[in-house]
Amino acid sequence: MKTFWNFPAAVGGMINSINNAGLETFRGNALDSLTREICQNSLDAVKDKNNPVVVEFNRFSMPINNFPKRYDLINVFKLCKQTWEGHNQKSEDFIEQALSILGRNEISFLRISDFNTKGLEGAREGNLGSPWSSLIKEAGSSNKEGDSGGSFGIGKSAPFLNSNLRTLFYTSYDTSGYQSHIGVANIMSFKKNDNQVTLGNGYFTHNDHSMAIPNLLHLDESFQRNETGTDIYVSAFEPKEDWEVEIKKSVLFNFFITVFKGKLVVKINDFKINNQNIGQLIYELEDTEDNRILKNYYNLLISNKTIKVPYPAMNYSKGTRFEEGEAELYLLNGEDLNRRVLMTRKTGMRIFEQKNISGSISFTGLLMITGSQMNNIFKQMENPAHNEWAAERYEKDPKLAKKVYADLRKFIRDTVKNTFQEKITDEMDAVGLSDFLPNKDVSDSSSVSKSESLNSSIKAIVTKHKEKETPKATRKKGKDTKEFEEQLAGEYGISPTGDQGGNGTGEHTDGGTEGAGAANSGGNNEMDENQRGEQGNRRERKPSKHPIQVKQRYVCVDRNNGKYKFNIVPEKTLSRGRLVFSVVGEQSDYDLPIKAAFTDDGNVTIEKISSNTVYLNTLTKNKGVVLNVEIDYSNYCVMEVELYED
Repeated sequence: MKTFWNFPAAVGGMINSINNAGLETFRGNALDSLTREICQNSLDAVKDKNNPVVVEFNRFSMPINNFPKRYDLINVFKLCKQTWEGHNQKSEDFIEQALSILGRNEISFLRISDFNTKGLEGAREGNLGSPWSSLIKEAGSSNKEGDSGGSFGIGKSAPFLNSNLRTLFYTSYDTSGYQSHIGVANIMSFKKNDNQVTLGNGYFTHNDHSMAIPNLLHLDESFQRNETGTDIYVSAFEPKEDWEVEIKKSVLFNFFITVFKGKLVVKINDFKINNQNIGQLIYELEDTEDNRILKNYYNLLISNKTIKVPYPAMNYSKGTRFEEGEAELYLLNGEDLNRRVLMTRKTGMRIFEQKNISGSISFTGLLMITGSQMNNIFKQMENPAHNEWAAERYEKDPKLAKKVYADLRKFIRDTVKNTFQEKITDEMDAVGLSDFLPNKDVSDSSSVSKSESLNSSIKAIVTKHKEKETPKATRKKGKDTKEFEEQLAGEYGISPTGDQGGNGTGEHTDGGTEGAGAANSGGNNEMDENQRGEQGNRRERKPSKHPIQVKQRYVCVDRNNGKYKFNIVPEKTLSRGRLVFSVVGEQSDYDLPIKAAFTDDGNVTIEKISSNTVYLNTLTKNKGVVLNVEIDYSNYCVMEVELYED
């Protein structure tokens, strides 16, 4: 049977350069994208759901003369060079590299093989919509069932990004017993000898219709396929990183749930990742923030303290309904957890982490969408890189998708608070929460016994907080300010500037992670009005003893090190001012020593810090300032800050 490279002409059609939209989607991390897309596609094609899908990554080299119709492909790249010379530098660089690779003595390949899968069904006929046609011939097409992970048909571009020739070979043994192979070169348009311009995609085939060639392709002499499945050969595989380490990390990071549940086994050369060693491999990862979070998620899967809450049955318009349990929320609380929920769908692949759930409850969570109806809707809300959900992507009914997504987020937020909030409140009752809440209505002559207002055993403070509507300050927000306000809005539903504090009473919420102060008059640096200046008869301006009205909120950033972030909005423009910090107790206030303070606002300067006072300048009316403060106190406390004109 005669085989050749076929590059179909595009009569009057689009001319494509080396830039490819599908490839650019995954350019950020080529190996991670390769691993995610390959494993997901194999899981979508599972043959026997009672056994795991096995995906194997194996690198090998072979003599360049064994490359299928190498000289035909060399001639193609020479025609590309003639077409693009002087027109596109990136294309010219790629062509030179390809010709250099094809001129060597050996070439490196990555073989990716899956087992317990159906193979590329439809290769014999090549019918439109078949798994073979969708993968090999169709652009932006996916015909997977509702329970699948993929939906865009763009993930098949990821392996090409790992080939320095942009050329792959597919060989398949499908459930009908048909064995086949085909090559695909995803390069660029070029002008043929007959002056026809090609589309840019070429196929190693045996006819002008670019159909699959019967029988398996044997490029890796050490491998022989004896069961259904698919092999993908990535040509000119020359990664800059340690590819084995990167693929291993990607599997642990993205598919630890699937591996843990015994649905996936991954082999990387002679190394195997399965449900027997997944825990050990995760715990052996170096101590980084991302790895610590991954370990927390894994602990959640194996802990006997994990709480599992099924998603309730939901009814929506146009007959859309979710049965109870179509999703399940796993929750675990404890010290120093990430306060996020990892979102996944039916394949178990990591999608993203839901943030802004609670700033006062230390927990970690995992949401698994397993129901067919729910999975299908959220699949269509997913972006091509599979790391985000957006309601507007559900073209059938974006309003419905928005409601569905909002209900899911509310379920997560309410479940976290209802599950853990009462427990925290009980703990605080035991240590005397009332001693820390000022009560201006109680008479000084009250017979109620009062205890010391500071207690080093206090861990958290939670009270109810009634919001007031206040106008938002219009200003350009930096990254830190946005994150600060998102945390407040996500957990408490409050505005960026918060309630008005200052002179009078204030309410304090959630264990010192948020507060609005009650002001006291005076300050630490008043001048004696009877004292004369030392320099002649010049009168010096006395610092004001009346506090300036401010809007304020604060959150705890690091309790153990006493780090807090304040958002302060003055209601008066000041050239110089001082912020006085104190802990609020029912009997008396305690001056709060400030160890350090800084702000990222380039228009505001901190002049000095003295005891519990921060001196600063250039404050603008109704313009918020984010101030990072480190206090000399290692537990949560209820604080207030007063602003005075200096």
